[in-house]
Amino acid sequence: MLILAIDIGGTTIKSDVYDEKGHSFDYFIEEKTPIDSINKTNDILDYVLKLVGEIIRNLEKYNKRLEGVAISSAGVIDPDQGKVVYAGYTIPGYMGTDFKQAINQQFDLPCIVLNDVNAAAFAEFSIGDFAPNSSLVCLTIGTGVGGSLIVNGKLYNGEGFSAGEVGYLPVNGKRFQDVASTTAILQYYEHITGKKNTNGKIIFEAYMANQPEAIETIEWFTDNFSEGLLPIIYLINPEYIVLGGGIMHQHKILLPIISDKLTAKIENKIFLPKDILPAKYGNEAGRMGALYYFLKKERFLRR
Repeated sequence: MLILAIDIGGTTIKSDVYDEKGHSFDYFIEEKTPIDSINKTNDILDYVLKLVGEIIRNLEKYNKRLEGVAISSAGVIDPDQGKVVYAGYTIPGYMGTDFKQAINQQFDLPCIVLNDVNAAAFAEFSIGDFAPNSSLVCLTIGTGVGGSLIVNGKLYNGEGFSAGEVGYLPVNGKRFQDVASTTAILQYYEHITGKKNTNGKIIFEAYMANQPEAIETIEWFTDNFSEGLLPIIYLINPEYIVLGGGIMHQHKILLPIISDKLTAKIENKIFLPKDILPAKYGNEAGRMGALYYFLKKERFLRR
């Protein structure tokens, strides 16, 4: 079985073809997301349909057949209908995009669509050493803070498919993502140093060199981040918390600090999760999560 997995973000669209064991067939493609910010439109659906057609034709040359499409996408996604029900300003004109219907009609192929953070969480759950009925919270720290919930081994989407939108949680009078994202770290460091055009690598190198401003920045970030984790832990009581995003490449520095601050802030240690873990997947998380979800759904439908 060959599946085309696609990860749609506000900057790029990444895709590859995989078999049912998760092995890549070296069809990886990365293209700039076709967005017209001036006219507030996009050509994402057209791009995806063109991509599916090209992959089908390329595989036919080798007497192979595409058997499904698995999509991970930014935005609030209705996974039952396979469509975008809400999208922010970063992808204008995206709301209402119906991938599942379009791919079914044009290619007669099954298609699933997941929110990108949900897909990343499902990838981590699928490959991690978790019991089948485990509960975990997966947070992705980047431009903002995205979240996903897996409860008793199943993705929890919420009534309006927006469960896990933790970036909007109030933390110290501001939104969680405004004080605990990669963007927030860079802004804080630039503010206290007067420097411009910094990045995470610069800040962590300065931290390792015991630069006071870098130490202050990491302390500020981890304090806010642990504060934002508290209501999540109290409400959900997850067994595990999985943290992803580019900044978590520095998990050896960050996780011990976050764990210590949580232990100091929490009412009692009994409330703490079993473990806080770094995400194992990087840029492939969205594609792999969508793939695993597709395969699980297909196995269920075949019973």
